[in-house]
Amino acid sequence: MNAITPKITGRSIMAQHAKPAHKAAARMVGYALTLGDADGYLALAGVLELRLTDQERAGLAYAALRAMDHGAACTVADAALGA
Repeated sequence: MNAITPKITGRSIMAQHAKPAHKAAARMVGYALTLGDADGYLALAGVLELRLTDQERAGLAYAALRAMDHGAACTVADAALGA
């Protein structure tokens, strides 16, 4: 195998390289989306707080808000911040 040929292991890139905390957070995102209710999202917030750094959580929040139209993003941000 040379430097540009990836090793095929049968495991995903996530399984091979992600930190355990990131895997746990990713699984919880899936669970929260499956539940699709406030309880699932509140549970997700708790797991993200435990498993991710402030910078990692900020990046997720930024990406999620950027994926929304401006009005919806403002509504969500206001709700999250208690405004």
